Amino acid sequence: MNTQPETGKRPTRLVDPDEVLTDYLNALLSEVETVESTETAAEIITEMVAPAVVAEAEVTVAGEPAEDSLPATEQAIETAAPAAANDIQILLFEVAGITLAVPLEQLNGILEWNDEVTPMPNRSAWFLGLLAERGQQIKVIDTGMLVVPSKFRGSHSREDMQKIILIGDSKWGLACDSVSEVITLSRDKVRWRGENSKRPWLAGMVVDRMCALLDIDKFVELLGSEQLTPAE
Repeated sequence: MNTQPETGKRPTRLVDPDEVLTDYLNALLSEVETVESTETAAEIITEMVAPAVVAEAEVTVAGEPAEDSLPATEQAIETAAPAAANDIQILLFEVAGITLAVPLEQLNGILEWNDEVTPMPNRSAWFLGLLAERGQQIKVIDTGMLVVPSKFRGSHSREDMQKIILIGDSKWGLACDSVSEVITLSRDKVRWRGENSKRPWLAGMVVDRMCALLDIDKFVELLGSEQLTPAE
């Protein structure tokens, strides 16, 4: 019996999720404004106190009013007090294990994913299809494919997407895995995008939460001109 080890094959290396997240966040941090702190993503993550587990917020499906009260996230959106001049209110959501954020003032609503999203032929890979809702055809996109590089997305697929965040006067829907909460923070807590950023959709980094803040106006502009390609 041949007991010689096979040659030419390298052992498979398991990817550490924390290492993948750190690499991605370091890449984003390299594109925002330089500040006095030179902390890396790994150092910031280490210093962060582990947040309490937040139950995924339930969102009312359009056309089905809640029986007693609005779900937690929608209620926070509806009742959020106007932010102070130097504050910004943002909605946190998750895609492929990465936390992202959108300014609350540019959010048009949240829908549950449903199978009525109709794929369209000859469209970009990130274009998931059209959803007839609110009197118009909402263009639903694969947010993860556009924002999270493929090496960080892993096995993320359509089945992981459970929510649709409406932007651009509800003309566009950002498919995501879940939404979590609305927070208010001072604008100086955001490390804003630098001039040499390779990601035009990136407004900045919310360092306390280690998440990317999307530039919705630029994102909508790029979607409309079909200038976006899958993140690499």
